[in-house]
Amino acid sequence: MCNKYFKFSVSIGRLINLVAIATFASLAVFAQSTQPSPEPADVTLGGYSVTSSTELGWRWVDVNGSESKYRSDLNYRKGFRSFDSNFLLETENGKGKMFDSLLITVTGWGSDPSGFTRLNMEKMGVYKFDGSVRRVKYYNDLSNHALNEHNQFTTHTFSDFDIVLRPQSELFRFKAGMSTNDNSGPGWYTTRAYSDEFAVNTQTKARSNDFRFGAEGKLWGFDWGLTQGFRLFRDRSSFSLLAPSAGNTTTNTSVLATFSRLFPTDGDTAYTQFNLHRTFAKRFDFTARGIYSETGTTMEMIEQITGRDNSNNFVDLDRFQISAKNKRIQTRGDIGFTYLVNDNIRISDSLSVDRFAINGGETFEEALIRRNAAGNPLASTLTRSTGYRVNDYQRVVNLLEADFQPIEFIGFHVGYRFTNRKVDVTGIDRTLTSAPSSTNPLFINEEEKNSTHAFIAGTKIKPTKNWAIFADVEKGTADNVFTRVENYEYFNFRVRTRLSVKKLVLNASAMTKDNSNPSFNVVAPPVVDFTTRVKNRYFSGTFDWAPIDEVTLSGGYTYRHLTSYTPVFVPVSGTLRQGFSQFFARDHFAYLEVGAKPHKRVGLFAAYRISRDKGQGTRASTVLENFITSYPMQFQSPEFRAAIRLTDNIDWNFGYQYFAYRDSQAPTQNYRSHLPFVSLRIYFGKRAADR
Repeated sequence: MCNKYFKFSVSIGRLINLVAIATFASLAVFAQSTQPSPEPADVTLGGYSVTSSTELGWRWVDVNGSESKYRSDLNYRKGFRSFDSNFLLETENGKGKMFDSLLITVTGWGSDPSGFTRLNMEKMGVYKFDGSVRRVKYYNDLSNHALNEHNQFTTHTFSDFDIVLRPQSELFRFKAGMSTNDNSGPGWYTTRAYSDEFAVNTQTKARSNDFRFGAEGKLWGFDWGLTQGFRLFRDRSSFSLLAPSAGNTTTNTSVLATFSRLFPTDGDTAYTQFNLHRTFAKRFDFTARGIYSETGTTMEMIEQITGRDNSNNFVDLDRFQISAKNKRIQTRGDIGFTYLVNDNIRISDSLSVDRFAINGGETFEEALIRRNAAGNPLASTLTRSTGYRVNDYQRVVNLLEADFQPIEFIGFHVGYRFTNRKVDVTGIDRTLTSAPSSTNPLFINEEEKNSTHAFIAGTKIKPTKNWAIFADVEKGTADNVFTRVENYEYFNFRVRTRLSVKKLVLNASAMTKDNSNPSFNVVAPPVVDFTTRVKNRYFSGTFDWAPIDEVTLSGGYTYRHLTSYTPVFVPVSGTLRQGFSQFFARDHFAYLEVGAKPHKRVGLFAAYRISRDKGQGTRASTVLENFITSYPMQFQSPEFRAAIRLTDNIDWNFGYQYFAYRDSQAPTQNYRSHLPFVSLRIYFGKRAADR
C-alpha cells in the first residue's frame, strides 16, 4: 500500500512539475504576444485557400480500484491522442482542377477508445465524395456478471464510402458506395454440458462488405430514386477450452478435458429499393417506397467434447455436427400522403405492408462414445435428425393523423394506428435413427392472426412569443412478433415546455410510460393472473444563462423512477411456488457547466456531473420465491479545461478529468481515476484570427 501511494505521489509530483514548466513557458509567450498582431495573410496551397486547426496532445491516466470496471466503462488510456482536427482546402466553385473543396476531419485516434476520420471532397457539377472510417475498442470485463466468465475485448472497425456524380443536377444523378464492418478479438464465454457450466475461450471474427449503386432525379414532376445493393457476410468465430476444467460446480463429477466449437457462417443479401415523391398544387404531398430483398445463409456448427459426465462416465467423444441452409425473401411497400385542407387543417395517412418468407432446413448428428467409471465401454449412440420450416409473415400498419391550428397560438393533432399481422408456419421434423411412427415424421401446420390499435393525441400552446408548451399522449396495444404472449398494453404521456427570458433559457419535461403484458399461468393450477407490469417516470429540467458575454452557465437535473413486476414460479424444496421478480431504478442525474473568458486570450471551462441510483433502497425479499433487485450506484465526473491563446495561430490547452464510480452491491467494482491532459491546437488560414 505504501509503495503504491509512493508511486502515485511521484507521478502526481512529476505531473505538477510538467504543468508548472508549461505554465511558465506559456505565460512568457503570452506576455510577448499581447501586442496587436498584424492581419494574418491568407494561406494558399496550389491555388486553394487553406483553413485548418490541428490539436494534438497527451493524456495521463491513474486508476485506483477496479481497472477492469474503469476500462469497461470508459477505456481511456494513457498516451498520445488526437483531438478534434480538421483541414479544409477550398476555392471558388468550378475553379479547382481536381476538386473545389476538400475537408478532412479527424478525432479520437491514439489513446481514446474510439477514433473517427471523415473526408468530404466535391467538384461542383461533377462529383461529390464522402468517406468515413470509425474504430471502437470494446473492453467488457465485469466481475459481477456471469461470474466474470462473459467477457469480450474486441476491435470494431466501420467504414463508409459514397460518391454522387452530377450532384447538382435535378434531372439525373448517379451514386455508388460501399461499406465495411469488421469485428474481431478474444474473450470468454460459457458452455453448458453434463448439468454444469464451463468457461471457454472465444475468438470473435466477423466481417461484412456492402456494395450499392443507383440513380435519382426528377421525371414528370416526380422525385425518384433507385438503389441496388449487395451484402456479403462471413463469420469464423470459435470457442475452445485452453485447459481441462471441472466447471463452476466442483462437487459433481462433470469434467471437460477438451472442448471446441466452430460456427462457420456465410451469407449474402441482394436488395432493390425504389422511392417516389411529388407535391401537387402545394396541397397534396405523395410519397412511396418499395423494397425487395433476398438473403441466403449457410451455417455449420461442429462441436467436440471429451471428459467425464455427471454420471461419472468417461466421455471419449461427444460430437455434434449441424448443417443448416435458409433463404429469406422480403417485400415491403410504404405509401404516405399529406393533404392541406386549408391553412388550419392538415390530414395525413401512411400505409406500410411488409411480407417475408423464411424457408430453411437443417440436419443434426450427435455421436456419443463413453466408458463407465471402471473403464468398460458403454453402448455408443448415434442420433441423426432433420427438420424443415417455412415461415410466412405478413404485417399491415396504417397510421391516420390530423393536425388543427384553430388560432395562432394553439394547435392540436390526433391519430389512430391499426396493425394486423398474420403468420403461417409449416414444416416437418424427422428422426432418422428412430423407427417411423405417428409422430415421426412430425408434420407442422400453424396459423396465427393478430391485430392492435393505438390512439395518439397532442397539442402545442404558445401563451407568449417566448413561451411554448408541448404535450402528447399515446394509448393502445403493441404486437409481440413470434412470441406466444398477449399484446402489450401501454400508455405514454409526455409534456415539455421552453421559456426564454432575455439571456436565460429554461426547459422542463415530464414523461410517463406504463407497459403491461397480460397473461395467465399454464405451469401449475390454479390459473392466476400472470401479468408483467413496467412503470417508467422521467422528470427533467435544464437552464442556459449568459449574464454577460464573457460568462455562460448551464445546468440540469433528471430523475428516472422505474419499477417492474414479473410473476414467476420457483421450485422450493421440491414444491413449485408462485413468486415475483421486481426491479427498481431511482436514478438522479445532475450537471452544472460554467464557461468564462476573463481575457480575450484565455478561455476557461468547468463542469460537474453526478449520477446516483438508489435502487431498491431498504426493500429486501424474505422468502425464496421472491426476487427484489436493483443496481444502486454512484458515478461522478468533475472536469476543468483551459485554453490560452499564445499567438493568432496557436492555443495551449490543458485540463483535468476525474471519474469516481461506487457500487453499493459490488464494492470490488469501485474505482477512482485521474485524467489530466495537455495539448496544442494550431490554426492555419486568414480566418484563424477570427476565432
